[in-house]
Amino acid sequence: MWCGIELWRIVPGTDDKIEVSNLGRVRSNLRDGRILKTQKDAKGYERCRVTIRGRKITLKLHRAVAAAFIENPQGLPQVNHKDGNKSNNTAANLEWISGLENARHAVRSGLWENVLAASRAENERRKRAVRATNISTGESVLFSSVSEAERAIGTRHICACIKGERRQACGFTFCYAEGR
Repeated sequence: MWCGIELWRIVPGTDDKIEVSNLGRVRSNLRDGRILKTQKDAKGYERCRVTIRGRKITLKLHRAVAAAFIENPQGLPQVNHKDGNKSNNTAANLEWISGLENARHAVRSGLWENVLAASRAENERRKRAVRATNISTGESVLFSSVSEAERAIGTRHICACIKGERRQACGFTFCYAEGR
């Protein structure tokens, strides 16, 4: 795909107002054709906000480049970054792929482990201790998290009890323990 020059194509579905390049840049066809600024979303993908027919939409850059430059005769639903770098949105680095193939690529390239590690770290950070009090005996048990309490007691209603949506579950009342 790389031919040494930057090629621009219209992004499908933007009424010919937005173009992307094979190098992963985006510009407006309105007024001066200026390059639009992008920002990363929570998952690390480049995106920009554009207005089409009076509605603001979020344009995911990797999907826009793939739609404009890469054939998709099989109608595959996802766009893969071949090198695993979500900031590299060049057409040569993108490919249409199935969800299963994308998951396999993430595991093979080690990307999945990075996601799991970040997810585990966030879960640890957000974890709060839960106190379960037996209604009939008044005895209290302290658990390190809601999920630990759910496994030990055998109910999925602990959050509802803590929020006040239920009074008790499996003969226990629940509240967050003081501190984190």
